[in-house]
Amino acid sequence: MLGKLSVVYGNQSISLENITTLAVLGDNGVGKTAFLERIALVNEDNISVISNAKGSFSYEKFSVNIDGEEKRCERASAERVLAKFDLNWVPLEGQTYICEGNIRYKISIVYPCAFQKLIHNGHYGLPVKPNDEVMKFNEMIKGFIDSDGIVIPFYSYYGYLDFTYQSGDNVTYLDNLGRGVSNSVKLLWLIFRHKPEILLIDDIESLGLSPKRLKMLLKWFTEYIRENKLKALLFTTNSDAYVHLAEVDENAKFLLLQKDNHIVMDREEVLSGRGVE
Repeated sequence: MLGKLSVVYGNQSISLENITTLAVLGDNGVGKTAFLERIALVNEDNISVISNAKGSFSYEKFSVNIDGEEKRCERASAERVLAKFDLNWVPLEGQTYICEGNIRYKISIVYPCAFQKLIHNGHYGLPVKPNDEVMKFNEMIKGFIDSDGIVIPFYSYYGYLDFTYQSGDNVTYLDNLGRGVSNSVKLLWLIFRHKPEILLIDDIESLGLSPKRLKMLLKWFTEYIRENKLKALLFTTNSDAYVHLAEVDENAKFLLLQKDNHIVMDREEVLSGRGVE
């Protein structure tokens, strides 16, 4: 749980307390993604993650305070461009990061819409014996795969992270189990490998999950936080994901962003329909 989170930018000063899970709501264009990205930018490593997903971004004069530690930024920006070298186009990235202060928590931001669906050939290979790390990961994701198979992460010939799913002697690519299942497993692999303390997910419905599976995933996150393996989950949504969150986490908070204003709600207010419409 985060004791306190404050984000100040423009004419907005948003303060939240005792956060386990937070759904960020609002019409298109009110700044839901920008709210998450400002939080993510307290960790400089997230500059490349954001620019890889968006191509470019630029934020000026904002501050983030988490549990008494503050990061103040005059400017954080990046732009990806293509430059031609020896007849080849190479992506280059220019970055500016003028920030002071320190926040001890490791923060990761995820854009499910950027998850790659790779082009696979028809040959899956033979089953492989999973190592201890893979077995630990499969124990972590138990319940997201319907049968007793094993998910195996590997790097393809072209250097892309890919996953196979093997059940007995049958081997297929994870993508063949469906977009929602595949994206959920990819998300959980990022958590397993990078072990963030605060996880930010932009547009959670872009995972492509059915309502039942989305609710299952949110319940998993609630339990993961309760086990102290994650401090907080924050996500933006334009769907009923916030209702599913209210149903699985009694401590959930909800931030409704409006133009030049915001409303903070608790679970009871959301379930009663107050302030959301």
